[in-house]
Amino acid sequence: MRGYSRNRVMRMLSFLAHSNTKVCFYGMREYPKAFFELENPPFRLMYNKSLPKEGQRLLTLSGTRHPCYQSSSAAYAFSLDALANDVALVCSNSQGIDRCILTACHDSNAQAFVLCDCGLACSRIQKNALVCSMNMISAFEPDDEALPINCLSRNVLSASLSEAALIMQAPRHSGALHVASMALDQGKDVFVHESATRNTAWCEGSRSLVDMGAPVVDDFADLACLMDWPCRNTVFRVL
Repeated sequence: MRGYSRNRVMRMLSFLAHSNTKVCFYGMREYPKAFFELENPPFRLMYNKSLPKEGQRLLTLSGTRHPCYQSSSAAYAFSLDALANDVALVCSNSQGIDRCILTACHDSNAQAFVLCDCGLACSRIQKNALVCSMNMISAFEPDDEALPINCLSRNVLSASLSEAALIMQAPRHSGALHVASMALDQGKDVFVHESATRNTAWCEGSRSLVDMGAPVVDDFADLACLMDWPCRNTVFRVL
């Protein structure tokens, strides 16, 4: 809808020439097969390191930007166990639960797949060293800033990329509920972490998923059992 802009195209080409960003178009061999099933898949992806490989076990984690200590600890501990059992994590570049997931990846010397809600040249990305150290993926032009509609389209990709989604702490209007809804629409399993079932306002959204039938898991071993995934290693448990 913005139409052609020579200046915008030149900025994009300059960013690609002077950064480690790569481009993948719909139909190319490395294009994620999960996106082929979407009604309106992105025709172009920009990424910095790698895209998911076929056969790779992927799990989307999502939760509020303002988690309590208990949910933050639970997200960190769950992520450590998932990574120790060769599960690649998918999350966004937001604060809160996503930051806990990325910290666990950093501490495990692993790289999550981070679906970004803006272009990879934006300061929101470039000034976040933790995000930049991961596998960043964006369906937007390098200079595109984060907008509410971008967050919604990013959630679709986050839900689509994985085999299942785990919802951590989520209030009533959390974007994590949109991730869960998109996963369910695509026929994927949605789980809720036990720490997100407490009777507080900050857990109203995640509790509503449980009321609708979402299974509750205490840790990665529980989820692995339900997904028929191997679980041989336990790194950390929240007391």
